[in-house]
Amino acid sequence: MQTNHIAVPFDLKDVSDDGTFKGHGAIFGNLDSYRDVIRPGAFQKTLKKGGRNGFGVAMLLQHGRDSNMPAGVWTDLHEDNKGLANEGQLAMDVQRGREAHSLLKMKALRGLSIGYDFPRDKSGNIKKGAIERDEEKNITYLNEIDLWEVSLVTFPANLRAVVTTVKDIGIEHATTARELEAILRDSGYSKSKALAVIAQLRTLFLRDSEEEKGWDAVLNEINSIKL
Repeated sequence: MQTNHIAVPFDLKDVSDDGTFKGHGAIFGNLDSYRDVIRPGAFQKTLKKGGRNGFGVAMLLQHGRDSNMPAGVWTDLHEDNKGLANEGQLAMDVQRGREAHSLLKMKALRGLSIGYDFPRDKSGNIKKGAIERDEEKNITYLNEIDLWEVSLVTFPANLRAVVTTVKDIGIEHATTARELEAILRDSGYSKSKALAVIAQLRTLFLRDSEEEKGWDAVLNEINSIKL
């Protein structure tokens, strides 16, 4: 079963010394870089039943790419007028929680991102009414979401903001992923952040493709964006 991701810039209310913080993990009515829009009420059923399979909604770092070990727990998740409101408690007695706390204070972690699927029938098909497509506008409206986790992530939701930054430092001179990495490194990015940017760009342009189109095609897509 595929996990989908939607991220938003971190609407961080505050990070206390004891590791508690508040923010929003999703915003209603916002057209994201995948042209998805979450509608009010989309989280009501999944929150009522306790997230995926009723086991709760996990708090992960970077969607658990390094490990699925949580960084803490979500003490409150609910819909408000803005979107999915989150209140969390980092696990300050373990290294992962302390690291996350420090990174939040430094604003090195800049976004929240939800990991989700859609409710499905016994055949594995998406439940009728969970999504609606506007083909003319190329927008997908998400009416019902099956929430699995909410992650603290490095980059905010609109990956085109990352593209803007990358374009400003001359990606048009890169013809391969390795050359793009070198340009990013020369511009002050660490190796890990350069690779993370490249991964985000690949995700943005190759997300809906079963097969990778090739780096030239990715660069062409990036350079074609009207900024």
